[in-house]
Amino acid sequence: MADTEEKEVADTEEQGKQLELITGRQTAAILMLLFNDEEAAKILERLEPSEVEALGGAMFSVAEVDASQIDGSLDRFLALTMNQTMLSYKSDEKVSRVFRRALGTSRAETMMNRFAPKRPSNIAEMLKWLPAKDIVNLVLNEPPQISAVLMSFLTPEAAAELLQLLPPEKQSDLIYRLATLGPVSATALAHIQGLLENTTPSEEEAAPPMQVGGVLDSAAIINNLSKDSGRTILKNLMKRDRTTAKLIEDEMFVFADLMNLSKKDIGSVVRKVDSSILVPALRGASKELKDKIFGAMSKRAAETIQDEMEEAPPQPMEAVIGAQKAVIAIAKVMLDNGEINMAGAGADYV
Repeated sequence: MADTEEKEVADTEEQGKQLELITGRQTAAILMLLFNDEEAAKILERLEPSEVEALGGAMFSVAEVDASQIDGSLDRFLALTMNQTMLSYKSDEKVSRVFRRALGTSRAETMMNRFAPKRPSNIAEMLKWLPAKDIVNLVLNEPPQISAVLMSFLTPEAAAELLQLLPPEKQSDLIYRLATLGPVSATALAHIQGLLENTTPSEEEAAPPMQVGGVLDSAAIINNLSKDSGRTILKNLMKRDRTTAKLIEDEMFVFADLMNLSKKDIGSVVRKVDSSILVPALRGASKELKDKIFGAMSKRAAETIQDEMEEAPPQPMEAVIGAQKAVIAIAKVMLDNGEINMAGAGADYV
């Protein structure tokens, strides 16, 4: 009898260890394999490309799981979803129907445009499934302005990957056009969508122009390039349009980016900043950034700055932004001189 109980305990412990080896991704994969083909396909349609790829790999990896692991995965799924609700499922369609019935189509659309979350563009949805190498031909064969609009729908990481595949002179031109894009007509957007669908777009322009691109997008893309590529593009932009290049450069390194500096480097920057600048600059900083900056200072220096912040009168937003730009200007010089290092997507390490 005792031997039987010991065996059951041992079996239970072994099953527990096996379940611990099943990851959340593998749990999802097991559930997918339990669905019929149509149900599984409907779920995959709602996932991002990276999620589809990860889930597909996991589905192959769980082919040899046993019954206890399947049961454990189902238990885990039920435990995770027990406190979840389904109110969000197709809630946008429900809200839209209710508002149209109450206000009429025209008034409902006007009202919902004020508060409804923006739906992702069809162009962005199609592009995210294409690797950068497949978009290169579109960019090379279309007019530069169309190429810039197309690039504005890519994520900064994908756009940076695309730029690396283009000739250097094309890189600078696209970044400039992206930074200076104005509202884009529905006809141009339909043309791009037609290219992606390999169909002829309609000439009808029913929708208002859409604002895409801009300085922020250009800065985000350059931040995802290697340091050398980014510098080359900025250098070329300076020759073409110094004002636009400066606007892009200003957005490439903002006050919040100080979080990407090490404690030692933040301390090096702060020691070069006068308290009359640091105090107003910190007024617009997040708690996390303030804590990191104070943590890089001596206890006495941090307490002095905190006391000055408490005693100082309210500052206009322009003064706060100006002080933050002054701090960033100092940090940029130190960055260019190699005195500090910024950890970022496009950073080079040796």
